[in-house]
Amino acid sequence: MENLSSLLFELSSTDRLDILMLLKKTPMKLSHISSKLDFTVQETSRNVTRLSEAKLIVKDVDGAFHLSPYGEETLNLLSGFGFLFKNREYLMAHSLSEFPKQFKAGLGVLDSFEFVNDVMVAFHNIENMIAKAEKFAWILSNQVLASTIPHLVQALERGTEFRLLMPKDYMPSKSVRELVTHPVFAKATRSKKLESRFLDRVDVFLCLSEKEVAALAFPNLEGKLDYIGFRAESELAVEWSKMLYT
Repeated sequence: MENLSSLLFELSSTDRLDILMLLKKTPMKLSHISSKLDFTVQETSRNVTRLSEAKLIVKDVDGAFHLSPYGEETLNLLSGFGFLFKNREYLMAHSLSEFPKQFKAGLGVLDSFEFVNDVMVAFHNIENMIAKAEKFAWILSNQVLASTIPHLVQALERGTEFRLLMPKDYMPSKSVRELVTHPVFAKATRSKKLESRFLDRVDVFLCLSEKEVAALAFPNLEGKLDYIGFRAESELAVEWSKMLYT
């Protein structure tokens, strides 16, 4: 682990991280880096030299520094640590142990997600997502949210595709059973605009459309979903969540 320790040592400096993040946006000469970050030229030169020696950045023929391919991939992986650090209190009470292993390596995507620490706000975000969805609305949940059904009816009526993943042992309440008797659900099922599938268990709460990820939540340490989680609107977040859903 000696070489890894040396890399982590170089990344342990806030100043060097600031330089890397700045160069991620655009190549810059030493004087411009110093001016942009309000560092002395001497301090900037020292840190740039260390980053160059660590092969995280390189200098081009015009004298501008930019991330090396190695540096770019290092920063991509750091995004995952950024997500873990920012949400460490949440992760002290929630578990990713059942999260698919192939997605844990891509936790950096989650660094762009916003933490939503209010269940009612989370449910409101989901309702708005369905109301605005044009192409599709996909939900992975351990229950049907009754408040979303009127929005689903409208979405299906305008031709939005709806997918639902639920646990096999889910028992809908009487109010939910009454709401889903609307004829639009039967029509959408026949036209394959509505698809329901069932899993042995549901370990992630996920609601997304082509425009946003309205909710992503993980179970607490007792294995129960409390719907406290995250949301995002970036295209990358949507594509990553689509892969997770499927």
